[in-house]
Amino acid sequence: MALPLRDDHGRRAVPWITLGLIAINVLVFLFVQPVGFQSGASDEPTADRRAPSQEALWQVRDRDVFTYRYGAVACEVVTGETLAERPEGCHGEVGDHLPDTKSIALSLLTAMFLHGSIGHLAGNMLFLWVFGARVEQRLGRGNFLGLYVFGGVLATLGYVALNTTSTAPLVGASGAIAVVMGTYLVLFPRGRVLTVIATAAFQVVYVPASVVLALFFVTQFFTSDEQVAWEAHAAGMVVGALAGLVLARIPAIRHRGELEREDALLRSGREF
Repeated sequence: MALPLRDDHGRRAVPWITLGLIAINVLVFLFVQPVGFQSGASDEPTADRRAPSQEALWQVRDRDVFTYRYGAVACEVVTGETLAERPEGCHGEVGDHLPDTKSIALSLLTAMFLHGSIGHLAGNMLFLWVFGARVEQRLGRGNFLGLYVFGGVLATLGYVALNTTSTAPLVGASGAIAVVMGTYLVLFPRGRVLTVIATAAFQVVYVPASVVLALFFVTQFFTSDEQVAWEAHAAGMVVGALAGLVLARIPAIRHRGELEREDALLRSGREF
């Protein structure tokens, strides 16, 4: 296991967009998503075989309706019909609680700001902070926000393309964050990331960003957890890398890169 903590680049400006995206995700999870997400409510019997309480069942109902309304469902995107309309070509289990109304197009956006659990949220926000702050500094705030939002939608569509009949609602910022990671790889191939590595003992060392990100990309194809939308992660990194190649040619962004390299040389004492 490798867990990134921060990169080795100093901040020249406050990454307001990155901080704002983190704040929005946290606030949505705490104050917009139903309490069933925070409590981990379940409609399954407990360990001592007790039936769940009525309150827990209500929490599960509210959570499921919210997830299907604002999460992106692949077969809905493909057919243009909601699961409540029972479209043909959709295969898989469907929850008992479906929303009466839904904007399928809007769900491609809202899904990026929802999370299934506190652990899901915390992991995504850590990766966003580690890789997003530096990418924002290089691209500029407007370009970075556009990359995150539109890239995140494309990452979700990548998942849809490979799971056209799926009825599972997709939620999480990881597709958009994978886009940022792909762009980081292109813009900062020689960057280093302070990383916690779990071997026989925990080690905290600087690892080349190219190694961390390449391993993340490759391991997506070997994910066995059905709850992980690895297709969105892989598609996101490809989208981010391609976007990075294009954006790096914009004169203003190229100029910021030159300034950063000059600053790095001055800090290292190799140029005066």
